[in-house]
Amino acid sequence: MPGLASIRWEDAFHAVIPQINADGLLSQTFDPLLPVQVRFYSYDRHRDFRSCRHNYFELFYLSSGNAVFRMGNQGLDLREGDMVLVNGLLYHNVELPKTRPDRALHGVLLYFLPDMFRGAMAARDDMEYLAPFLQQDDSFPHIIAAKTGVPEYIYALIREISTELPARTVRSRIIVKAYLKMILAKLLKHYLPYTGQEHNYTRKHQSIERLDPLFRYLDAHYAEPVSLADAARVVGMSKSHFIHFMKQITGISFVSYLNQFRVAKAQALMANTGKSLAQISHEVGFCDQSYFGEVFRKLLHTTPHHYRVQLEIDRHRTGGTGL
Repeated sequence: MPGLASIRWEDAFHAVIPQINADGLLSQTFDPLLPVQVRFYSYDRHRDFRSCRHNYFELFYLSSGNAVFRMGNQGLDLREGDMVLVNGLLYHNVELPKTRPDRALHGVLLYFLPDMFRGAMAARDDMEYLAPFLQQDDSFPHIIAAKTGVPEYIYALIREISTELPARTVRSRIIVKAYLKMILAKLLKHYLPYTGQEHNYTRKHQSIERLDPLFRYLDAHYAEPVSLADAARVVGMSKSHFIHFMKQITGISFVSYLNQFRVAKAQALMANTGKSLAQISHEVGFCDQSYFGEVFRKLLHTTPHHYRVQLEIDRHRTGGTGL
């Protein structure tokens, strides 16, 4: 297995943020013959990530550094060598400590579609492999500590999978599936004492679907004033019920979610247009530029001006790609 020095680390911010849409859904493109991906990300401590969810399952291995992995309402302390299980339904993001800017932070991610184990081509018993992902409730221990030895074992298999991707031959696809089943079997054994109910996954999925009308509404009207009452009306809830439901599903309040979405839109405009900051703040729905700057600074720990300057520095450093 090749060493760490041979890994080509992607900038996580540029690879992930543009793929998150209005409802916080992070999209990935999978090979239909083998819906498995391995990504090697480096993280910039000066850039925070918008919370997201996705329709695939994820293993996150922190190969260097420390971070907080925010999962819904929980902030999970993640240490070097730890691993996190994510079924994708809970809104989540990586929060990076702003201290020790010289300390590298790298994460290795394994993504796969659960249909590999519950679709028409799956064997009858294959669904059992997914139990640790399907049984996740509010008390589920998402983090597997490095001291258990499980993350290191799984990380080695992820590296083996990465050497086979893209799996263009039947033999490569067989090898990847075998390694993935070894990973899932190890997780199944680790979580054997845990007895969560598999209907949790279906229930949470149905809860997210209740917010779909709101996500579509925000995508069309984020440049306009959108009140808490408007949001509650769109999903057919009372304000008090909506406040609780939104926090339960996304982990943050509606106002925080809307601000994160608007700032993400502003980031895209700053990266791809020459519009002034005053124009951008107006186009993404902020009442004035000073409030836009206040929210931007709170979320990203930098001013819009300095963020745009950094974009230009990155663009020149990478030959104009912005990556």
